[in-house]
Amino acid sequence: MLLARRPLVLGALLAALPAAATAGWQDLPDSLALAPLGDAMVVNGVPMQMRRFNTTLQAEALLQQVQDSWERGHVRGSVSRSQVAGWTVLNQTLGPEHRSFQVRQAGAGLEGMVALTSPQLRREPSLAVPLPAAMTAVSVIDSTDQGKQSQQVIAFSSRSVEASAQALEAALRARGWTRHTLQKSADGVLLAANRGEQQFDATVSAQRDGAMLMMNTLIRKR
Repeated sequence: MLLARRPLVLGALLAALPAAATAGWQDLPDSLALAPLGDAMVVNGVPMQMRRFNTTLQAEALLQQVQDSWERGHVRGSVSRSQVAGWTVLNQTLGPEHRSFQVRQAGAGLEGMVALTSPQLRREPSLAVPLPAAMTAVSVIDSTDQGKQSQQVIAFSSRSVEASAQALEAALRARGWTRHTLQKSADGVLLAANRGEQQFDATVSAQRDGAMLMMNTLIRKR
């Protein structure tokens, strides 16, 4: 089943976007040195541009500076603030696009990310490895970095860890994949396979009423 709607924290986490989404969309202090996260990224079917940074600036001062910059020329109060899994997140919608800024403590400084998404360009994700029955994808991230195309999927299964791993292996085998690793431990199951130059690995761990699967597929090398 694809795709259950659940909140996704940027992390993890450049596709074809409208021209308006290019130059200057970050509106951040010049002191922040931004580095791209991959060449292209699509999160749950939504094209996304992301940049990361590290800084020694104080969190509250930086957040206020970004909020003031983003609201300049826009409606006052158009930027919302929230706390998500240890991150302080600013969000703002600009017409068909949405941008976010998030920071958290990292040692003596801060680490953060800024992202621009285009929800109206969303397309239903296509799984590189279709899931067996009783499994539901909750996060699908397609990325391209230096010519390497990959996909990361988080899914939940109503079956046990062992049954989920067996069903996943059977689905891979039916599509021409060759399993080369199957490791069982108290933490769950590690499964890895290949098909030509394509590579696949998954960890299956116990969750309430079933199992969680974290899968990575290298679709194309550079």
